[in-house]
Amino acid sequence: MSEASTLTPSSSAATAQPNSDHVVIDGVSLAFDEILNPDYLAPKRAAELHDAFFNAKPFPHMVFEGLFNPRLLELVLADFDRLNWSDWRRYDNANELKRGSAPKTRLGNASQLYFNTIYSGEFVEFLEKVTGIEGLVTDPELFAGGLHDIPPGGKFAMHIDFNQHSVTKLDNRLVFITYLNKDWRPEYGGGLELWDVDTNECVANIEPVFGRTAMFYQSSKSLHGHPKPVNAPNGRHRRSAAAYFYSNGRSDGDGPEFHTTQFPVATDAVEFEKLRNTLKYFVPPVLFDAARKVKSLLR
Repeated sequence: MSEASTLTPSSSAATAQPNSDHVVIDGVSLAFDEILNPDYLAPKRAAELHDAFFNAKPFPHMVFEGLFNPRLLELVLADFDRLNWSDWRRYDNANELKRGSAPKTRLGNASQLYFNTIYSGEFVEFLEKVTGIEGLVTDPELFAGGLHDIPPGGKFAMHIDFNQHSVTKLDNRLVFITYLNKDWRPEYGGGLELWDVDTNECVANIEPVFGRTAMFYQSSKSLHGHPKPVNAPNGRHRRSAAAYFYSNGRSDGDGPEFHTTQFPVATDAVEFEKLRNTLKYFVPPVLFDAARKVKSLLR
């Protein structure tokens, strides 16, 4: 098993001017030109990043270190505990135990700044140059992205993501995840594994440490997940911010027929669980949460 394709910023990264425009969140001042590490966005690096992305195995992917200002990410992490119970969409079945912020949730100011940044025109153009995918479309309502939280014992079995947006039916092309876990160690579990879909073997593993961003191409060959349950001390959760990027059509050979998240690796899931996973894309999350709460009260 190899390390994931990883890039780090060079020592030539520019610094913001003292009097730059800025925003203040929870008393922390963030200069707008310090939100992203400008070294990554330099035009001369586009070819280097493009080659690294497509040469990565088992499918195109990239790991960025220090892409975002750590002060912003600390504020995003603090936003998790501010969401209400109803703001979360919960998954509890044989393949997954996790929760994610519900679509259209009013996130905290830092989280909204993070998503506004990666969905900005400048950043989308950067991603198009790196990935070679033209016409990337963002999803500001975060129907599948948002804040993701994995509790102790939580996991996400090896899977291939849904291939189309559940509402717009645009093609899912790119997954973008920033991890928010300080002092995270491999024995805590929750590492993102990238598998070869033909051999069902893990080829790369990405530890979800604070400030690390993983990006990978989404297709029928993008088998990934974190099947090792979270086992961090003191009941710590594995946390991240995730986003998807779409396009209107694709020419890479993947078929147009809609499918939800697929779990091709053998699991103990029963047919009822498979049906419930499919229904989640069409039934309001509040109904599933209410049913789960009633079930727990009847135990």
